[in-house]
Parts: sequence; structure tokens; C-alpha cells
Amino acid sequence: MNNLRKLILLLLLILTMLFFFPIKILQVYIFDEGERFNEVIYQVPAHVNDDVSVLWTHSVSRRPIVETYTINDQLKFDIKEMQFDTYSANLPSQPENDTKWEFHDEYIRVYNYDVEFEEIPIVIGKVIANHILQYNDKEVVLKDVYRPGGYVKVRIIKESLISYLKEGVF
Repeated sequence: MNNLRKLILLLLLILTMLFFFPIKILQVYIFDEGERFNEVIYQVPAHVNDDVSVLWTHSVSRRPIVETYTINDQLKFDIKEMQFDTYSANLPSQPENDTKWEFHDEYIRVYNYDVEFEEIPIVIGKVIANHILQYNDKEVVLKDVYRPGGYVKVRIIKESLISYLKEGVF
């Protein structure tokens, strides 16, 4: 009888963890209007203070850009830094506010931003940009999980483990 009680307690503990223990999840979801609006197309467990990068090719300069964000304890994204190797449209051209600039042989690094995003918006490049989401040494080519030209957002949510497993998008 004692073993049966232990088994029941263990099962209750497992069920409690599955249904009530929240985990942090990084999700990419569709933000285009239409029937797929808000559909999660990629998700993975996430942790506060982890970095998330978006790699892409600038459509004018045709040069690589890397934007890196840090997940903060409010489950938002702080801009950590941006790296590029030439000036171009819609890229920083000089220090603003308290940003710092480092000039390296291969690239320019801009950091010390004081900017926070609830979500990271991305319009997936149709021809040149080839947006790639990089998190924990894994890269996701966004045009492979949703259509080129599509509008997606990256967010961090808390969800029960069972909901995460049920969603099944990896």
C-alpha cells in the first residue's frame, strides 16, 4: 500500500508540473492579417538573459546585418547591439543618445542602447534579406517556416508545459 501511495503522489506531482508549472517560451508567430493570423510557426523554451539574434542582408548595400537582443526579466527584448560593415539606409549613421560605437576591421558594432521591445517585428525578405533567427546555437531561416514578404513577430510568453508540448511547433 505504501508503494501505491508513492506512485499516486508521483503521478500527482507530474500532472501538477505539466498543467501548472509555467515555462518561458520564445515564439515566432504570424502577424499578417488573414486566417493564419497569430499562428505560432516556431517555438522553443527560453531563459531570461539569453541572447536572440536576427541575421539578414540589407536590401540596398547587400551587406550582412546582425541585430542582437537580450531577453529581460519582464519577458521583453532589450537591444544589445547591432553589427554591420557599411553605412546604408535605415542603419545608424552616428551615435545617438548613449550608444557606443566600435570600429573593427571587419564590422562596426553599435551597443549600449536603452531601447526595449515587447516583441521583435520582422518582415521576411522576399529576395535579398534572407532573415535568420538565431537562438541557442540554432538557426531558423524564416522564409522556410513562413512565406517571403510575410510579417512575423518574435515574443516571449509564459505557458504551461503541457500547452507547450501540445502546440508541437519546433
